[in-house]
Amino acid sequence: MSGNPELIEQYRQIHASRVYGDTSVKNLRFLRADIKLLGPRSILDYGCGQSRLLEALRLGPGVELLRYDPAIPRFAHKPQRVVDLLISVDVLEHIEEQDLDTVLAEMAALARNAIIIVDTKPASAVLPDGRNAHVTVRPHAWWRQRLARHFPRLYPCATARRSRAGFRTWSRGSGQTLRYLGLRTADSARHYAGWLMAKVGSH
Repeated sequence: MSGNPELIEQYRQIHASRVYGDTSVKNLRFLRADIKLLGPRSILDYGCGQSRLLEALRLGPGVELLRYDPAIPRFAHKPQRVVDLLISVDVLEHIEEQDLDTVLAEMAALARNAIIIVDTKPASAVLPDGRNAHVTVRPHAWWRQRLARHFPRLYPCATARRSRAGFRTWSRGSGQTLRYLGLRTADSARHYAGWLMAKVGSH
């Protein structure tokens, strides 16, 4: 990932000191249906942090799962080939604005398709230099325009919070709408069943 080496080092310090960068799983129930319908054979979690997203997808054997994050030493080696699907959740707001086009060009060069989710609000975390951990905070429309420079086809993608701007770069096939709705309904049912069981178990 291109960008400010000093900023990357600050994120490296945060990752080394505590659990950080694992929020992508919270968006799983909104993403899994489209991913299953796309049927990728290789997936890259770009800016993966400490996420368990790829394991949680449970796509079965035969799907190559790759991770990249320059702030995590074991994931700091960037893949050198194109993947079927790049997923980037809550990453771009951590990139300084002057570096965004370079990073987005890098992402576009690595992926045939992409799902990109960006948080549009300040973070609760603070960097060692005192700045908010979300160094680029912009509204949904701004992010859409910026992404469109590198991903000309953008379609809205549901997210776990209204403060997040979500996009995918491919359209669903004409016959996939009903299957998509069925998969989304099943994922939502599993999510709320798990939430209810956890709530009951805590009492």
